[in-house]
Amino acid sequence: MDKNKVLIREGYYFLTVLLIVLVVLELLSPNIILAYFNLNYLIVAWLIFSVLELYQK
Repeated sequence: MDKNKVLIREGYYFLTVLLIVLVVLELLSPNIILAYFNLNYLIVAWLIFSVLELYQK
């Protein structure tokens, strides 16, 4: 498998898990994440990796 494909796939998996964990933490304890980090940046990065992952198959 090409090195770029592996990096994109692993980045996609990492961002997906990170997004789920941060959203769950935010739901359990409001303003624990949003006080320090804007989740919109993470969602944009996740969308970019999602599109790249789709185009590689």
